[in-house]
Amino acid sequence: MQVKIIGLHRRFAYAGTQLVFNCCLNRGHGMGTGSEAQNRKVQDWLARVDSGQLRLPSFQRGVAWESNRVVSLLNTIIDDLPLGIALVLNVGDEEQFISRPLESAPETSEQVTEHLLDGQQRLTALYRALRDNDPQVTYFVHFPVLDQNPDNDDHEVAVRKVVRWANASGTKFPMWVDSPSECLRRGLVPVCLLDPTFDRLDDWLSDATKTLEPGDEIMDLAEFKAAFLRASECRDKAKSLISEKRETVKHFNLPYLSLPAKTSKATALDVFVKMNTNAKPLKAHDIFVAELESATGRRLKEMEDELQQRHPQLKKYLNMESAVLQTSALLQNKIPGQRGFFEMNHAVFVENWDAVSRGLVRAIQLIKSLRILDGERLPTAIPIPVVAALVANKSEIGDERAAVDKLMRQYLWRSFFTSRYDSAAATRALVDYKALKDVLDEIRASTAVPIFDEEWYSLPSRKDLKGAGWPKAKRSLSRAILAASTYFGARDFADDTELNDENISSREYHHIFPDKLLKDARIESMLVLNCALITWKTNRTIGRSDPIKYLEERAQRAPDEQDIEQRLRTHLVPYQALKGAGPYELGSSDELFSAVKHDFDRFLDHRAVAIEKFMNAVCSGDQPSLSDII
Repeated sequence: MQVKIIGLHRRFAYAGTQLVFNCCLNRGHGMGTGSEAQNRKVQDWLARVDSGQLRLPSFQRGVAWESNRVVSLLNTIIDDLPLGIALVLNVGDEEQFISRPLESAPETSEQVTEHLLDGQQRLTALYRALRDNDPQVTYFVHFPVLDQNPDNDDHEVAVRKVVRWANASGTKFPMWVDSPSECLRRGLVPVCLLDPTFDRLDDWLSDATKTLEPGDEIMDLAEFKAAFLRASECRDKAKSLISEKRETVKHFNLPYLSLPAKTSKATALDVFVKMNTNAKPLKAHDIFVAELESATGRRLKEMEDELQQRHPQLKKYLNMESAVLQTSALLQNKIPGQRGFFEMNHAVFVENWDAVSRGLVRAIQLIKSLRILDGERLPTAIPIPVVAALVANKSEIGDERAAVDKLMRQYLWRSFFTSRYDSAAATRALVDYKALKDVLDEIRASTAVPIFDEEWYSLPSRKDLKGAGWPKAKRSLSRAILAASTYFGARDFADDTELNDENISSREYHHIFPDKLLKDARIESMLVLNCALITWKTNRTIGRSDPIKYLEERAQRAPDEQDIEQRLRTHLVPYQALKGAGPYELGSSDELFSAVKHDFDRFLDHRAVAIEKFMNAVCSGDQPSLSDII
């Protein structure tokens, strides 16, 4: 039953890998549907590793398997059970990736013919075990019939591990591991003896059975013959058992899929990323980091850390790993996505680093100028690398900066309010970047920028604004409306504090028409136009009160009604739309629904007008005052 289960599991694992492989190839420049797995014996794999024909691309991580997984792999092989397939990239005339040997394999001058994209852990584990070059673990096959301890007679033939350590003088323990006779007495045969290329099996067996042979002591002929026969029989039995497993290993098939040499670098990496199934799969950033260091000697993590230390505000808005690669890709006219990352020139990346740093800092300054104070409230991060790449080498003073900043503000707001980046975001970001760059270089008019095309990417209607959901859901339009409502300071309803960097994290999403009131009236409450950012204390003392009633209670220290009105205006909430709302002390649910619905719709209409007016102004590049809007 165990064999059937393992075989079935492996068959599905193979099918899944083949499916991923085929799907990736189908997307890669019309390269066909992939091929069936090809066979390759263990001894052929070992030979390619030894010669240096098979190497690892630099982005592959180091050895990650712990010894128990190696034991499991070796048991699978000596039991001749199916094993998952590997993936190689044929190299052709020139390596696309900087490469290195597998762990513990020799450096050679042989021409590289293959890069191992998937199967590193399995092949490295097998290579190190068969070559016995892991300084911390030695692997054995336990043969119960050879074990002199009768308590082990009922065990199955299986792989065991022995952990090694060394003292200060370099002596390795346990010392018996290096004694063939002590190993054989325990029924343990080093896995390295199963290596098809190992040619010292007879020497090991001779050393292991030496203690069974007649020694120098005087014995009669019969005793001498008996001792010699016991040693010979033990040697023959051990050799037979070992040879059987050696043949299994020698002919064991580790199948593989092969990408042709003409496969583009981006496609090969795309296949690799999608087939990577470790507990912590590699990301495009991980691959680029390894390639950059191999090509230039620069460590991207250190570069990013230094940038964050100099400009700590960046981490409030950005995923630094993504933003750096996206900005750099755009500066090289590449798509700010995985394919573009893989196509970047590493030397140019390093040359552009100062420009990338300047651009990201200035882009965040522009975001802050929109009164968006952290990434949690940012409608979408997609346009930030575009802005960073565009402003990276532009003047930071005078009229030129003013003109550039106006265009960038216009672009940012339209990114937030339109559907331009709802799909194919990376491709569209590159198209907009190129068009906006032409505008800044005075090559074309801003009307030629796709995101500014009103026919294709029109601003939302009042109906769209009224239907936008709760901003915690991270939808771009809902977050854009929230950004509009905080643009003028969003003074707290109770303590009158203005929204700022220090208190933004303590503000909560608050229902202006109380959530309980609307739910009791069977009316949808989770609309962004019904939302305001206020302090937690204000938010949790509302209950089902009428809107104007709790506002007056919370603002009881305000000198007059006009001050309450002004606080609401900073959230783009028209006070007059609330003043006539309620009271709601009606009996039936239908009466409550009718009364609340009338007032709530009226409130939404008034607020939608204010948000729309603000949206039209900022999407034209203007910086309106509060009096311009309400």
